Amino acid sequence: MQDVELLKAALVRAGEVAMSHFGKSFEQWNKPDGSLLTAADLAVNETLHGMLTSTRPDYGWLSEEGPADESRTQKSLCWILDPIDGTRSFAAARHEWCIGLCLAQNGKPVIAGVLHPSTHKLFFAERGKGTTLNGATLRVKDGAGLQGATLAARGAARKRVEGAEFEALDVIHTPQIARLAMLAAGEVDTVLSFGWKHDWDLAPGALLVTEAGGLVSNEQGHEMIFNGPRAEQFGLVAAGPQRHAAVMEFMEKA
Repeated sequence: MQDVELLKAALVRAGEVAMSHFGKSFEQWNKPDGSLLTAADLAVNETLHGMLTSTRPDYGWLSEEGPADESRTQKSLCWILDPIDGTRSFAAARHEWCIGLCLAQNGKPVIAGVLHPSTHKLFFAERGKGTTLNGATLRVKDGAGLQGATLAARGAARKRVEGAEFEALDVIHTPQIARLAMLAAGEVDTVLSFGWKHDWDLAPGALLVTEAGGLVSNEQGHEMIFNGPRAEQFGLVAAGPQRHAAVMEFMEKA
């Protein structure tokens, strides 16, 4: 099985496991940082870990839910994933959650999938071959200006660019990977998030955007390299090329 087929098969199976818990009672815990962890997160993570590491034992592993792979930074190929992005929505039986998975080579995503099991949406991207939603090709919307452009961002990021007169959307329940998928699909014009962000919250969605014709950088405008020792990026700016440049220019002047 090629890596593309393996990733898609793993996502399908992970989606089945997630849906077997969705809308039902299951164990829940709070992590030390206050985020929610459920038995469903662990079950999906275990499913993906079992399928992917048994088939590709030489690849690295970087997941929000572990297990820790101390050798991952020494490997050219590494799986990066969030078993359930939007755990609180999942636990509340809302639909704003997804499973994000990508394979990075030398720190850059080469294949990625974002699955919304409860709404039957599968976003997929392969480097050099574009982005699709259930097989239909996607393109990022672009434009030179910021006024009236739709912005998917939460409170702090919205406040930082409020003078740009974006049309801000309510994405309080929408996880980061899902917002990047929305951008790739042309449903929003810009995605912003500031401060340190985990690789697993960005890498799967980043490839969706870039292969749909957009640009993704940290808040300083630098390219993201994933699977580093810290496994974090300093902020996120994602948009079409012209709009990305306009956002960076606005922030430099603000």
